[in-house]
Amino acid sequence: MVKLTVPSHRSRRARAAAHRAMAFAALASNSSECVRYRRYHAHMRLVEALSRAADCDGSSAPREVNA
Repeated sequence: MVKLTVPSHRSRRARAAAHRAMAFAALASNSSECVRYRRYHAHMRLVEALSRAADCDGSSAPREVNA
């Protein structure tokens, strides 16, 4: 069995940015409204958790600016 892990060189902020992009892509997908919102909220929950963890770590990575 192959176990996939997240590379250690990706910061939590980078992962949060990737999940934010996936959340917005979920809203634009060709699925039912219920499915789109469920996927969007699942990704945004991960974004919040990763952002909180990055803030607690005090990582030196630059902060994201929400546009």
